[in-house]
Amino acid sequence: MIQFPSTAAEFEAWDAFVEHYPQASHLLYSDWLHSYRNYGFQTEIGMYQTAGGIQGGFGAVIAKVVGFRFYIIPYGPIGTAPEVIQACLDAALNRAQAVGACIIQVTLPMGSQSCRPMYRWNEDYIPPGFQLGNAFKYVYSSPGFNWVDLTGQNTLEGLIESFPSASFRRDVRSGMRKNEQLSCATTSEEVALAYALCQENADENGYQILSWSDIGPTLLTLIGKGRLKLLTTTSDGQLKGAGLFLKAGQYYTYVMGGTKKEKPTRHTGHYLQMKALEMALQEGMDGYNISLGGSEGVKAFKGSFGTVPYYFNEGTYYRVLKPIRFKIFRYFDTWIKPYKGHIAKLLKRIKRYNED
Repeated sequence: MIQFPSTAAEFEAWDAFVEHYPQASHLLYSDWLHSYRNYGFQTEIGMYQTAGGIQGGFGAVIAKVVGFRFYIIPYGPIGTAPEVIQACLDAALNRAQAVGACIIQVTLPMGSQSCRPMYRWNEDYIPPGFQLGNAFKYVYSSPGFNWVDLTGQNTLEGLIESFPSASFRRDVRSGMRKNEQLSCATTSEEVALAYALCQENADENGYQILSWSDIGPTLLTLIGKGRLKLLTTTSDGQLKGAGLFLKAGQYYTYVMGGTKKEKPTRHTGHYLQMKALEMALQEGMDGYNISLGGSEGVKAFKGSFGTVPYYFNEGTYYRVLKPIRFKIFRYFDTWIKPYKGHIAKLLKRIKRYNED
């Protein structure tokens, strides 16, 4: 039942499933997973397939750090029935043991609240021997959704009227007036320029994003396949804002963005988010994931769109497969965390050295 794709056609079949299956996420795309190979990690996908087609599966990152191996499933497994998810969990555990991982970690998209992309909480999904917690945080695992419900919305103006704050509605309309030159970045030059603005904003606000050399090829591939929209807005030939929006699970997810800070403000961030919502409405989607996280100011901004945060109810679990090795890792992890960015660069250097 479980197959591990290896050809371009098999990967594309999986990605098509991820794009349309309601409980999927962009974290499951083969192209997104393969970006971890820049750090010398391995990746693989397990597909549960029947005569009727793909019914579920998982995507795994096999992280290798200084002699330690970790089998990390950032999102999932997912499946059309409980027995599919159970079979995928069993297969993932077998694979983790086969590759010599000291732990296996999964993030099950389940919640006690009702949000369309999530499964309802079911403790029977938790395999024996697993314990709650995120033991390996160097591969991003989704915590949930920041959902804008679009059911019953037919027009952009009607959506704006649904926002709870009158002042925020004014800012949105101001952004719609002041930012009129929207385009989708598609060429390598356009995408690199837009990503540079995202990097500039990250540097200014003290958070990290992947370097262009690491993620650029992945973004270009996803854009070419129509699964990523990189929206940009310009004025007088100058780039003013950019936003990355990935489509999977029949909804868009806001991944990252950047805007030029100007006085008076152009409300460019409002404008780009409204354009993403407009895309979702035009494609008949029932919601939009503006994503969780960010500074307090960013969280407040996202919440102004009438979002409801949905967190996975105890969604991340791990099982220790090699207790001694994991104990050693835990010891080093106490001083590894502050140097996460430096470690990423070191891993790339090690990878290049091994390839030479």
